[in-house]
Amino acid sequence: MGMLKIRQQPWFEAVYKVGVGIKGLDGFLELAAGLLLLISPHTLHVLLGAIVNGAGHHHGHVTHFVATSIAHLDDDLARSGLTFLIIFLIGHGIVKLALVYCLLRRILWAYPYALGVLSLFLVYQLYALARDPSSVGMWLFTILDIVIIWLVWGEWKDLKESERKGRK
Repeated sequence: MGMLKIRQQPWFEAVYKVGVGIKGLDGFLELAAGLLLLISPHTLHVLLGAIVNGAGHHHGHVTHFVATSIAHLDDDLARSGLTFLIIFLIGHGIVKLALVYCLLRRILWAYPYALGVLSLFLVYQLYALARDPSSVGMWLFTILDIVIIWLVWGEWKDLKESERKGRK
């Protein structure tokens, strides 16, 4: 089944809205996390420490891996400071929420910008994966973003075609 045929399936619109909705939820969570860190920067250290301590009471390879990864993240954040993370989360969250709003409202001029921004996020994720290919979460977000870019591109093409036919 070709790409055009897939986009013409009745379920495509629902998958598109769910994919964009996931991006909206992700943007909301990033914005909320950034604002929480801005208001109470010590909260992240306390939360990560509690997770590591809780995981230390369980014995298993996966639990040890998660605890070690979280402890490493906490150390990295303590060394580099939270300013970049706060700015990144708030900026990323606002951009995603604005794009989701425009995409769900079918604001045609926003689609190229959405594709550009989503592609930039994807490039960053690919860079992060090249540096640390063991990050399962980053792999999942990268695959999700590739699907969402494809969905947005298909929706944009369909909207442009509908608009072109409407002008005739």
